[in-house]
This record gives sequence, C-alpha cells and structure tokens, in this order.
Amino acid sequence: MRLRIRRAAVATVVAMLAAAGLSAVPASADVRHQAADPSPSRSGTAFVVRDGTRLSLAGRPFRFAGPNAYWLGLDENVGGTEPGDPPTVDYPTYFRIRDGLTTARRMGATVVRAHTLGVSTGNPRSLEPALGEFNPAAFDRIDYAIAEARRLGLRLIIPLTDNWQYYHGGRYDFLRWLGLSTDADGAAFYTDPRARAAYKQYVRTLLTHVNRYTGTAYTQDPTILAWELGNELNGMTPDWVDDTAGYVKSLAPRQLVAAGSQHGTDPAVLASPHVDISDSHYYPPTAAGIAADAAAATAAGKVYLAGEYGSGQATDELLDQVAANPDVTGALFWSLFGHHDHHGYVPHGDGFTVHYPGDTPAMRQAVAALTRFAGTMAGRPAPAVTGDRPLLTAIDADYGINTLRWRGTAGAAGYLVQRRAPGRAWATVSGDRPLSADAAPWFDLSTPTGPVDYRVVAVDAAGSALATATPVRTDPTGDRVTDPLEDWYVSAGHSDSLRRTPTRDGVLVAPARGTTGELRYRRADLTAVTVTVGAAGHPRVVLEVSADGTTGWRAVRPRVDRVGPGRYAVSATGLPRVGGVRVRWTRDARFAVASVDLAARSDAVTDTVPGAFTLTAPAPDATGVSRLAALDWSAAPGAAYYSLTVSAHADLSAPLVAVSGLRTPGFTPTTAWPAGSTLYVRITAVNGYGATTANASFTTRADLPGVVVDDFDTYPSDAALAAAYPRNGGGDPITATLAPAGEGSGHSMLLSWTPGASGYAGVIHNLPTAQDWRGTTGLRMWVRPGSEGQQLTVQFVAGGFFWEKTLSFTGTQGRVVEVPFGDFAPPPWATPGPLDLGSVTQLSLYPGGASGAATVQLDSISAYAS
Repeated sequence: MRLRIRRAAVATVVAMLAAAGLSAVPASADVRHQAADPSPSRSGTAFVVRDGTRLSLAGRPFRFAGPNAYWLGLDENVGGTEPGDPPTVDYPTYFRIRDGLTTARRMGATVVRAHTLGVSTGNPRSLEPALGEFNPAAFDRIDYAIAEARRLGLRLIIPLTDNWQYYHGGRYDFLRWLGLSTDADGAAFYTDPRARAAYKQYVRTLLTHVNRYTGTAYTQDPTILAWELGNELNGMTPDWVDDTAGYVKSLAPRQLVAAGSQHGTDPAVLASPHVDISDSHYYPPTAAGIAADAAAATAAGKVYLAGEYGSGQATDELLDQVAANPDVTGALFWSLFGHHDHHGYVPHGDGFTVHYPGDTPAMRQAVAALTRFAGTMAGRPAPAVTGDRPLLTAIDADYGINTLRWRGTAGAAGYLVQRRAPGRAWATVSGDRPLSADAAPWFDLSTPTGPVDYRVVAVDAAGSALATATPVRTDPTGDRVTDPLEDWYVSAGHSDSLRRTPTRDGVLVAPARGTTGELRYRRADLTAVTVTVGAAGHPRVVLEVSADGTTGWRAVRPRVDRVGPGRYAVSATGLPRVGGVRVRWTRDARFAVASVDLAARSDAVTDTVPGAFTLTAPAPDATGVSRLAALDWSAAPGAAYYSLTVSAHADLSAPLVAVSGLRTPGFTPTTAWPAGSTLYVRITAVNGYGATTANASFTTRADLPGVVVDDFDTYPSDAALAAAYPRNGGGDPITATLAPAGEGSGHSMLLSWTPGASGYAGVIHNLPTAQDWRGTTGLRMWVRPGSEGQQLTVQFVAGGFFWEKTLSFTGTQGRVVEVPFGDFAPPPWATPGPLDLGSVTQLSLYPGGASGAATVQLDSISAYAS
C-alpha cells in the first residue's frame, strides 16, 4: 500500500529560532526541572533490560510506579478558554504535555503508560486516518512527549492498538477499513491475513519514525521501555501473539514487548517467547487479585505489571502490600491530568481523574499515597521538580472588583496572590492559606480604586516560593488578557500558514520563511497591546488596528524594547478604544510571536451600588421544596459578586450556609437541606461601591424514606446538568438536558443519544459526596422511555466495586421502577467484589435498545427503603 504523507513546513522556523538563540526543542534539565535518575550519564542512555521475571537499568534492579496519561498524543479533553467548555478531540498543547509529564515526575513516577503515543487510527487527526494514509502532523506531539519524557528521566510504555472503540482508534478500525466482519468480538483482527498485514504496516510506520526533537528513531530510544501489543486486547490467539510480538522484536530488539487482556493474565501472553511483560488491569484493585496475577505471570517466566488500577482505591494499606510483593515489577494508576492552558485543571469525568496535589480531601490523600508508593518502588523519594512558572492569563474588572485567572505550575502545592500599589511593597492578599489552582477565577474583594500590580506565586507544601508569575498592572476599570498561544481560543482568527514551535517554556508562532501570515484579536474598547516576539535582531513587526476587529485595518507605529536575549516587546498604547488588533508577517519577516497581551476598558463599570434583585427559585414562601434544591436569584445590576446566608432561624443565627464571593446568581448545596423546615435566606449583592440585600424564605418537603440520589431539581441550567452528568468519552454521542418534572415538582433529566460505532452511550455522575445506602433495599426511579423496547443499564460504584443492572421497557408511558440490590451484578469487565453500600460514589446511566436517535426521561432517583 502506498504511503501518502503531507509535509509540514517547519524547518525555516527552527532555523530562525536557532539564529535568535532560542531552543526549538525541549531543553536539557535546568534547576527548575532538575532531577531524574541517580546516575543520569549511565541510566539516561541505557535501555531497561529483562532478566527473567525482573527488570534492571544500568545494572540495578528497576521497579516502578506512575500514571497512565493516555492523552499525550491525541487528546479528547481539548476545549475552550474555560475548563468547563465542551471538549473536542485535538492534539494536546505543548504546555499540557510538559505540565503533565512534570507532574508525573513530581509524584515520583519513573514510568508513564500513554495510549495515544501509539494508538492513533481512524480519526482525522490520527497518525493513520484511513487505511494506508499516514498523517505526519500527528507525529509532532508524539515526538515532543517522548522528548520531554527523556528530559525528565521518565520511561514510557506505549500500546499499539486498543480493544475498545475510543476516539483515538483501535483494532476495529482495521476491520472496518478492510470490510471484514466485526462479529465474534472482532476475532477477524487476529485471524485474517489482511488485518494482520494492515496492523503490521501501522506498527512499522510508527516504530521506525525518527523523532524530530531528538533525532533518534523510536526503536533506538531507551526512553521507550516497552511496546504493548494493545490495550486490554480480548481474544488474542497464541499464533497472533507470537507473530506480532516477534515482529515488534524484529523492529525494536533493544526494547521490551508487553501484552495483556482485559482481565487477569492471558495464556497466550504467558506462553509466548517473544513477550517480556504481562500486563493486568484492576477496577478496583485488591492486594489479593494483584498477588494472584503476579504469581501466575512470574511462574510463567514473565515480568508482571499492573498496567491500570483505579486511583480512587489508592491507599497506603493497599499500596504497601503491592510494594512488598517482589513479583510486582510495576503498577500504574488511572489516570493523570495536568493544568489547563488558561486556568484550573484539565477536567475529565470518568471518576478516576487525578490532579496534583488534589482537588478534594479524598484525592489529596490518594495523591499522597501514590507519591509514597512511587518512592518505595523506585527506592528513592519523589524529586521536587516544578514546571513552567505560573502565568496570569486574565484580569477582569467587574464593577470595581478585580478578578484574576492564572495558569498553574506543575509540582506546586498552592498559590499566593500578591498585590502592590505604585511605589509600595508586595503584599499577599489571598489569605494565609495558599489557594488551589482551581481557585481561579479568584477575585480581590479589597480591590483598591487606583492602578495596582498583581502577581501569583507558586509555593510548595511548606509555603516556600517555587516560581513567580510576571507582574501585570491594571485598574478597576480595565481588563487584561494574556494569550500564551498554546491554542487558538483567545485569538479571533489566524492564517493557516502559522506554525507553533515549542521552546523550553512556551511556544513561538510564525509562518514558514517566505510565507505571509496574520494573527487577529477582537475585543471591544482595546486600549493597548504588547506582542512579545523572538528574533535574531530588531524585529520588523507590522501591527494593525481596526474599529470593528474585522475591516478597515490600519497600521500603527509600535514601540520596540529588547527584553532579553533574542526577545523583544512590541507595544502600542493609548489606542482610541479600537475593536481589534492584528500582527502581520510579510514575506521577508524574521520574527516569531511568543505571547500577546491585551488591555481593554471593562464593560462592567459603575459608580453606584448594585441594583435590586429577588430570589427566583425556590419561589419566595414556596412549600414542599426539594431537599436538594439549588437557589437561584435574578442578577443584580452592577454586582461583582454575591454573599449568601441560609439558616433555620429568622435571625439567621447558626447558619446552614454562609458563603461569600459567589460569581453567579445561584448556589447548589453539597448536602441536603433539613426536611420539613422553613429556611431563611439573605443574599447580598456587592461591588466596589457598596451592597444591596434581598431576603426570602421557603419550606422543604418532609423526608422521604431511603436516600435521595438525584431529583434533578438542583441544576439551574442544561449546562450545569451536563457538567454533573458528562458523557462517557468512549461511547456514542449523548447529551443530558433539563425537562419538566416527571414525578413531583421541579425538573427531570432527558437523555438524548444516537447509537453509533461505539455500541453504547452513557453518562457518568460522580456523587458530590459519598452516600451511605445501608438500610435501603434497592434503587427507585421514575422513567419514561422514548420508544418501544428501550433498555437502560443502571450502574453504580459501591466500596470501589462496580454493580449494574439492565432494565427493559415495554411501552412509552412514565412509570416508577424499583430494582432490588440483589438484582445487580458486577459488569463482565469489572473486578468482582463484595456489595458494600456504606460508600457509594458514582451512578452511571447507559440507555440502549434503539436503532436511531432516541430519548429517555428520568426523575426522582433514590435508594428506597422497604
């Protein structure tokens, strides 16, 4: 089959950067990133080798722990400038790759397992979008991730295909491309000669690629510890394992081969002389299950790896037993995500997401246990590495109150926001305790009336400074935005000729030499712009402005200041509140843009207190209100934020809720309101000039027997509901929206889905706090199917174990369904365990039984008591 490749024009950009003294490849470790192997001169260039059932590196035993970071080559979690924006599939930014891998190293990892560095088929952005057609653009992030892993002293385990039909592709792609049957769990992938040949062509194209950042072929790079035949491959035949593993060995004789199926150990893997590592997965993990599989693998002469285990069960009690078992060479948790490009963390709703140092107390405990475990397995504590320094990405002036957003730093335990008035010293204004990275947007309740500088300081667990953001000056009438150019979400548009080139702490953007280009921004009332560029000498930057950001562009004469070796600040100030700005490259331009900073007059300016507003839900004096009800109120004109007090006493003493700094006119409780009680509410709208108050009350309904899981009355909008019930990313398209109540009052949830190639669709709801269902009999819910013959699989996680039951419906009328817990069973893919209802953490819903677009409506889900 003919290999068709589209070439990317990057050489001239790299040459220009080299002339400017700026690295276009990952830099060698500096103080900020210091730390990997104890003998980097030996171990950094040595391959991990197998000695029977054990591994060694540079003559020393090699045991390891770390994360799965499946998204490093192709990411399903790329979204807009807000972390809650809908995700799309795209290449991860260089920052996300760098930040995620640095975070892994900070947690003590020495090995990372990364699916999309090897599994990349069937998507337009994949390495192989269609049979025999290869897209070299997909190699760029894979190259970069491998180079970054090498810099940090990490090793990689890379699966080559996937048993499942996820966004990044898998073995079923080859069957569909060749017109082969997908029946019998896709058995033809292992038996049909055409499927084997197509898979081998893909493997050869991947393994023989030469990394543009290191100049090393993948097969010659010791960073790659092992190639895995595929993720959780079910149905592998002995001859397929022997043939494929032998083929990988022939291409990469100095690297190891791993393989494993969905459950336990695979006889075909244990019998193959070409497989080095047997990989087993656990949801949830148990010490006994891991010990049994490790014993079976080592008895067969293989190295044993727990390639995936659920992070929610990461405790010292479990992990100490795993570390004490000499048959366990490695264990990798599912799964790690880093900081978002603009603020907060990359969100992912599968229930196993890990952010460092942890979003919740439970996650913080898990992160600490995982970090200790990695240190035990490696024989040394986790290194104190940190990533890029924090970056202030936006400061918004909202009616006299400044709101700050910042991009976090890998390895930081928290952040201090500091402020200074002109001529004054820096002072911390964010309180005594460091803020989390997801505290942004953070607003300065004590915003002064004049101009001030802000900066964010990343600190470690002891409160010592690790890195400090570049200060930004603003005032309560102006907004500031910084675009680090890792993505295009801040910009209003750009020419297709622009290319990104990563540097040691960001990117440079430019067209290829001899090509024109432009980068545009649209913002009302722009007053200033600063473009930071890299260039070998004084840059000739064409800077233009427009009244509407679209037409009538005219050039302005910028000021150019040298701000570092090969770096210049190109700025224009005193703009007459234009509506847009753009940077243009002429054909002979010799510069690249590193960042763009915009200043604009705020559209939220006032000199009076907030206007009047009222509580809208529950309606004032309402009765029979859900115990889970959210509070909503009309927006107060001119409000920068709101304070809320809720009490069972008219004088508001002993409040049930007392919060300040609410950005939007609404509040969702994390615990149920008391049953059958009249609750008194005071809401205060605040801005930089004063406050306005509204008072109301409502009465909750009497308690229901059992435990209310969700009655869907807590969500103020479809977006809030969708955020609480995100789609299972591996399934077909499905959305959750609010609908009229099916039972009682308030709202219900409508699931709308379209059956497709994945064969299932579902939403996952992580309970805000674990629920205790002991003393209840089963699950109760109101359901209205959208068509005859629909099904609904109800799944929950109790005590770390999965349980599910599939319901079948006749007719389309609404009805109450009660399902005893005795009818639930572990899914076929999950590790069986005891039914412990004392800690229920997740509820998932998977509708089915439809041939086309379909809906199902649900309400009043509860654990009922007989």
